[in-house]
Order: sequence, then C-alpha cells, then structure tokens
Amino acid sequence: MQAQPRVRIDDAYLTAWQENDAAGFVRSWTTGAIDQGPHTAHTGNVVAEVPGPGELVMHWTPTPALANLSGNVHGGYIALVCDEAAGVAAATTGQKFVPMLTLDLDVTYLRPALVGQLHRVEGSVVHAGRTRTVAEARIFTPGGKLAATARGSFVQNTAFLEMVRAARAEGDGG
Repeated sequence: MQAQPRVRIDDAYLTAWQENDAAGFVRSWTTGAIDQGPHTAHTGNVVAEVPGPGELVMHWTPTPALANLSGNVHGGYIALVCDEAAGVAAATTGQKFVPMLTLDLDVTYLRPALVGQLHRVEGSVVHAGRTRTVAEARIFTPGGKLAATARGSFVQNTAFLEMVRAARAEGDGG
C-alpha cells in the first residue's frame, strides 16, 4: 500500500509544482495558494518568507497543546519545529519541490519557548550536496533571544515524486 501525502495533490498543487522551482513552490505557502499541511493548525508554525533557495523564515505561535507540565513548550515540539524549518529550507534548493527525510537532527535548547506567543524561526542550508543536504534552524523568543538551535542532514523523499506522478497521470485522464 502506497503512503498518502498529508496534503491532497489537487490541480492547484500540481500547477504550482509544475510552474515553480522549489523555492517558488514553498513561497506559495506564504500566500495561501497552496496548503502547508494540516499539522500547522496543531503546532502553530507557518512559513512566512522564502528569501531565496536554502533560506526561510517561519512564524511560530505554539498552541496550548504543545505545553509540558511546567507550562512552557515541550522540547519535542521545539525539535519538530527545528526539523521542519531546516528540512523545508533544504527542500527549497531543488529544481522542483521534494519534501526531505531527516537523517539526523541535533538540537540545543537555550531557553524556553512560550505558549501562545509569536516566535521567529529561521532555516538555512549549510551544505547542499548531490544526495545529502545539511541545514540549520534557529528559534528566537518573542524578545529576540535565541531559544534553540539545531543542525541536521536531509535527503529527498523520492516516494513523494511517485505521488506527484500518479496525481499528474490521474489528471491527464489515466
């Protein structure tokens, strides 16, 4: 059984994918032309800017569901947001958008992330190799202080390309 994408690959999605490079496709998330995914309603992180290939800025307002027993954001969710920022930054370097699979991720926690408050998250590529990309993420508190930093390595999720091809074939009538 083939995995299903978390976002339905409809005509608007296919058009944006075909007409844009990877950075341009991710930019379509910032305008709402393409859905970033249903997980953002739970986690509160959304892509806000894509300055260029290998760079992105997210806005993150952690929801109460992300709180640990102390009332701050649980470290696992901080890691999730770092993973997404670094992974999507890595995905913006391609000719076409292909989501990334995380090979490893090292997170350093410096201060708490605060529930219900807007944080800035930056993702940037350190090295874009032929098969593996290394990228970093930084989360800043509402006051502009560094809350967490992470570095990970990523590879393209080639199964996604098969899903796009299948959706394109269905759209062509077969």
